[in-house]
Amino acid sequence: MSWGEPGPGLWPWVRAGLISIVLFAQLADALPLPTLSKRDLRHPVAQQEVKRWTRRLNDWGVEITRAEVIERGLAMGNGANGFRKAVLRPWYPLRRVTGTGQSWGLFAFPEPHAGRLVVRGRAVDGDWETLFSAPDGDGRLGERLRFRRVRGIYDDAGDRPKPGTLWRRFSRWVATEVFAERPDLDEVEVRIDLIHVLPPGGGEADPDRVYHARLELRSELVPASAPAAP
Repeated sequence: MSWGEPGPGLWPWVRAGLISIVLFAQLADALPLPTLSKRDLRHPVAQQEVKRWTRRLNDWGVEITRAEVIERGLAMGNGANGFRKAVLRPWYPLRRVTGTGQSWGLFAFPEPHAGRLVVRGRAVDGDWETLFSAPDGDGRLGERLRFRRVRGIYDDAGDRPKPGTLWRRFSRWVATEVFAERPDLDEVEVRIDLIHVLPPGGGEADPDRVYHARLELRSELVPASAPAAP
């Protein structure tokens, strides 16, 4: 554009401003700020981390106690959480209307028991057959369960002591998908296996534990008149 020619008008500037506001809110929402609460510190792994960091700081010449490490960690977590809420509070109505929330939680400490989704099926009086074991799984069922939006459902539910309605609906949906593809199966089990992940030289791992197991029956989910899938 040469000197003296008319500018692009007001709308491009307004549009650029709106886009900048949305990007700023998304950045503040997704920024991996450290958050820590007293409930987090009751976890055995958190206690080990506090002990490790206290010893490490002392080795580096920093005179600090475990209580002081906890106090400063809580102060940092509360400050980061307060900053995020103060920045995002004006945009909460817009986020609710547009559904543009983009939170991303930073792990306060590593979780040694990872959850693995397992789906099994069997016919009446038959043996159990593993149909899916995360992260592996072939076919239509594996493709759907590995999809990022579906994976978020069982990843989130697997971390809860009581997964509730969402997990029940998810397991029924998985079983319905299996029954549509496998007319030979009459029962489907959907569960989370907790696998103990150890650091190098961490000793002996705990045995796997079954978590949130649900048994779904064809007779309860598929009408008797429904045709079998090809």
